[in-house]
Amino acid sequence: FHALRRGAPPYAPVAPARAAASPALHGVVKLLVRHFADERVVNPDVRDMMLQSVSVLLQYKEYVAVFEANEEARREMVPSLLRSFDSRFWIPVSNILLRLCKGVGFGQYDNKAIKVLAAIEAIKRDDTDRYRETRNVAVVANDRRGEDDHAASPDAVLAEAIATSVDSSSPLFQALIVETFKSDPKLLEKFLDRVFNTLNWTITEFGVALKEMLDMRQRAAAARNLQRKCTVMLELSVTLERVLEFLTLELPVAFLDSSASMRMKRLVEILLFVLGHTCGAGSDAKLFEQALSMKLPVFVADKISRAPVLAPIAGIILNLEVAAAAWVEGRGDEFGVNEVSDTVAHELAAGAGENNISQLQYICAFDWEEHFGAFTGREEAIAELRDVVRRVRDTREDIERRRKAEDEVDVPEDFVDPIMQSVMTDPVTLPGSGVVVDRETIRRHLLTGDGTDPFSRTPLDESMLRDATDLRKRIDEWRSGLRRNVDTALEDID
Repeated sequence: FHALRRGAPPYAPVAPARAAASPALHGVVKLLVRHFADERVVNPDVRDMMLQSVSVLLQYKEYVAVFEANEEARREMVPSLLRSFDSRFWIPVSNILLRLCKGVGFGQYDNKAIKVLAAIEAIKRDDTDRYRETRNVAVVANDRRGEDDHAASPDAVLAEAIATSVDSSSPLFQALIVETFKSDPKLLEKFLDRVFNTLNWTITEFGVALKEMLDMRQRAAAARNLQRKCTVMLELSVTLERVLEFLTLELPVAFLDSSASMRMKRLVEILLFVLGHTCGAGSDAKLFEQALSMKLPVFVADKISRAPVLAPIAGIILNLEVAAAAWVEGRGDEFGVNEVSDTVAHELAAGAGENNISQLQYICAFDWEEHFGAFTGREEAIAELRDVVRRVRDTREDIERRRKAEDEVDVPEDFVDPIMQSVMTDPVTLPGSGVVVDRETIRRHLLTGDGTDPFSRTPLDESMLRDATDLRKRIDEWRSGLRRNVDTALEDID
C-alpha cells in the first residue's frame, strides 16, 4: 500500500502488463480483490490497506482497464465491495465507488447534463428517437472542459478534487453495481440503510464540529483540528451523496416503486437534513454561513463551499423526476421503472416545512455556472428544479389543508397508530401481539435492528406482517369523505 500510494501514478502499465494473461499485475489485482473482504484475514488493518490499495489504483484509467480485464475483479469485486460497506470499512468502500462512478453527477460534466436534460425535453416533445438516443449516451466522456470554464472559481477545483477526472470512471463496473443490486434486493436494502445512517452521522458530526470550532476559535491549535474535522466530515458527506445520486440515476426503481416507499421517505429525510445544515435560515446553516464568511485557513485551503454539497441534491431530485416523467409517458422501461408509487416532489411536500421550501428555492437560485463552469443544459435543469419546487409548495399547501381537516373531526380510535398517534395509511397486524400499526411505523422499528414485536417482544420480520385490508378500506373511505368536504369548502371559497 505504501509503495502504491507514493506514486502518481505508481507506474504506467504498458499493454503487455495490462493483458489478462499477464501474471504480475493481474496477480496483484486478484490478491486484492479476493482478500479485502476475506473474513479469514483477521486483522482489519490489513483488509483496510488492501481496500485503500484498490482505491489508489483506481484513480488512474490505466489501472481501471486492468481491473476491467481481470476476471476475478469482474466477478467478485462489486459484490464484495457492497457487502463491505459497514462501520469499519465504509470510507474506503465509498471512495472506491465514487472513483468508479465519477462524472455522472449534476454539474460535473457536459455529457451527463445533456443526457438527463435531453431526456426531459424528449419526454415533453414526445420525441421517441431522440429520447432513446439520450438514454444511450455513454456515461464516460474523454473531453474535459477548458481551463477558462472554471479558472475563476476555487469551488470548481474542489468539485474536481472530489471527482477528479472522468477518465478513471468505469461504465463496466457501474453496470455491475446496478446488476448486483437488481439480483440481490436484500443487499440493496442493507446498503442503502447504512448509507442513510452514515450520511446522517457525518452531517451531524460536521455540525457538532462546526459549533465547537466557532466556540473555541481563540484557541488556535484546537480550532485548526476542528476545522480539519469539519472538512473531512463534509467531504465524506459529499461522497455519500454522490453515491446516492448515482443510484437514483441508474436504479431509480429502488426509490420509485411501491415496495420502495420507505426508501423514498428516508432519502427525502436525509436530503432535507443535509439542506438544514448547509443553507437556509436554520441555526445549523447559520453556523456554516458564519464559518464560510470568516475565510478560515483550512476552509480556504480545502476550497470548502456549499456547491459540492448542493449539487448531488439537485441531481437526485432531477434523476427521480426524469424517471417518474418517463413512466408517465409510457417509457418507464427505459429507466427500469414499471410503476411509480410516489414522486420525490410529493415526498418533499409531505416532509418539508416552510424553511425547507426556501432551501429548495436556494438551490434553484444558486450560481452553478460560477462554481462548476458553464455546462450544457444548465438553464433547462434550473427550470425543471423550479417546476419541482412549485409543485412541492402547492402539494404541501394541499396536504396541510387536509391535515387540518382531519384534526378538526373526531377520528375513529381504531384508525390511529398506537405508536405514532396519527391516522394510519397502510395498517398491518403484528402476528405476535395482534396489535394493528401503520406499515411505515413498524418498518422504521425493524430498521433499528430490533427484530421483535414492540408489544409482545416475540420475533418479527416484515414478511410476517398481515395486511389489515378491511381496516384500510374503511380508512380510505373516511379520508375520501374528508377530501370531498375540503374540496367543496374550497370551491365555496372560490
